[in-house]
Amino acid sequence: MLIQTTKIYANIDGAIKSGYKIISAQGSSRSSKTYNILIFLLAYIMQHPKTSLSVVRKTLPALKGSVFRDFREIMMDKFQMWDSRCMNKSDMVYTLPNNSFIEFFSTDDEQKIRGRKRNVLYCNEANEISFLEWQQLVMRTTDFSILDYNPSFSDEHWICELNEDARTFHFISTYKDNPFLEQTIIDEIESLKNKNKTLWMVYGLGQRAMAEGLVFPEFEIVDEFPSYAKHIAAGMDFGYSADPTAIIKCGLVDNNLYLDEQCYQTHMLASDIIRVLKPLGLFVYADSADPRLIQEISNAGIIIYPADKYKGSVMGGLLKMMEYKICITRKSVNLIREFRNYIYEQNKDGKFINEPIDAYNHGIDASRYYVIGKLLGKILVTRSYSKGDLGMF
Repeated sequence: MLIQTTKIYANIDGAIKSGYKIISAQGSSRSSKTYNILIFLLAYIMQHPKTSLSVVRKTLPALKGSVFRDFREIMMDKFQMWDSRCMNKSDMVYTLPNNSFIEFFSTDDEQKIRGRKRNVLYCNEANEISFLEWQQLVMRTTDFSILDYNPSFSDEHWICELNEDARTFHFISTYKDNPFLEQTIIDEIESLKNKNKTLWMVYGLGQRAMAEGLVFPEFEIVDEFPSYAKHIAAGMDFGYSADPTAIIKCGLVDNNLYLDEQCYQTHMLASDIIRVLKPLGLFVYADSADPRLIQEISNAGIIIYPADKYKGSVMGGLLKMMEYKICITRKSVNLIREFRNYIYEQNKDGKFINEPIDAYNHGIDASRYYVIGKLLGKILVTRSYSKGDLGMF
């Protein structure tokens, strides 16, 4: 099997051969660290029969929409050996012909964290998990462990201390280490140079920094969405290839705005979106930029309202959100990451201006559409939709 290696692959291979038990892969946005780590690990367990590999992330939806999708693509396209008969969908375990296997689970499942042993551990987006969760996982790993992450956290994070340990092989990769990255994505990342120096440090250069100029400097992480919340509905922001489709369940309790991530996934067709929305049984306030997609969702029997993107609607919606205490459920890892990185733009002198950057805002935009449509009552009605079609008030 011929594998085209990259700097990330070579770093991990060299660290393992040198005897390191923990490899800490710090990287910028789109450095391909997850993809290359998976290629290395799959090649490794193929060469070592009866090896168990655990791939872990904070939540199962995030895992399925990211690292598991990459795994399936690598097995199908790179190795050309995907066999659906080897995949146990209920247990999320894929068994190879040499009796090695790869299992996928989230740290939400405490029984799996504390009860399973493995040869190799891979923690994807490890900055999302707690030190206790990491400790429980790594102490049940016999051969070696790999963790990857974007370094947008403070000096107090447990990964900082881990990286200073002499037993840890720590390296940094950036988007420049990804030879297959499209120019449009490169341009988007490099635009951060002129938007915000801190985000450029983290997502461009892969260096650790905390975001300055946050639009929402304070929010609370809560265990669950309250069943007694009022004005419950869903906000939705459409995406497809580079950007995810984000669906956020929203509701109010007194002066608290509760947000619960329901979906954060790329390459979703109308049928995929409908499958997520139907079980929720909620009114939906969506990005009005794609009327055809809204119509298809409406035709499926879902009551959907296109939020009015009037002049000044971005700051108008954000200012309305700021009137409330923001409470985000713990499992909403992508939305939490956005709130920790959604900042105001900077001018050429480095001063923040009263306009947020157009990045790290898909779940926030979905929440804002809820605020614009449900709380401010600004709904866009065009000839494409009748009031009956859209279930208008």
